[in-house]
Amino acid sequence: MPRAGNVGLAELATVFLRIGSTSFGGMWAATQRLETELVHRTRWLAPEEQQALMVAATVIPAPKFLAFAGLVGFRLRSWPGGIVALLALATPGALFVLLGAMLLSPDTLGEPMVYVRRAVGIAIVGLLFGNSWHQLMNARLAGWRQAAGVALALAVALAAIAGVPLLLAAVAGFAVGALVLRPSGPSAR
Repeated sequence: MPRAGNVGLAELATVFLRIGSTSFGGMWAATQRLETELVHRTRWLAPEEQQALMVAATVIPAPKFLAFAGLVGFRLRSWPGGIVALLALATPGALFVLLGAMLLSPDTLGEPMVYVRRAVGIAIVGLLFGNSWHQLMNARLAGWRQAAGVALALAVALAAIAGVPLLLAAVAGFAVGALVLRPSGPSAR
């Protein structure tokens, strides 16, 4: 597995540009895409390293996806790698924002944008649900716990689509999931 200094900055930039151009919904929605690129395709990280860096990114007071890119880049190429990975990941989204700002006038941001915003919101919920499904299928849950996890993920997705604020639906889903899906047995006490 390549270690710091063995990965070229251009290669690092190319991979994070590709991830930034094809991943939507943030770090958690792109978990499977990140695993495909960083663990399986490039073999830069072991699955456990990717998971540890994702958890570490949630602690850093920054957008999680950008923090993750910076951590991976730093791990592979120190400070230059962290900066290159962060900028490469942010560039596609920043260019889309600039393009939108140039093309959209205040007149077009009225009624038609309500439908676009709703469609994008539903798409993001779909990405998050797909990631939840992937995580549940790979988790070490069996029987009724796995069925409960799938039902809970579906309930959160449907609640968000029905108009419940996504943050409220996610917090409620997390609370119920923590109570229902926690491990049982002697090690859980």
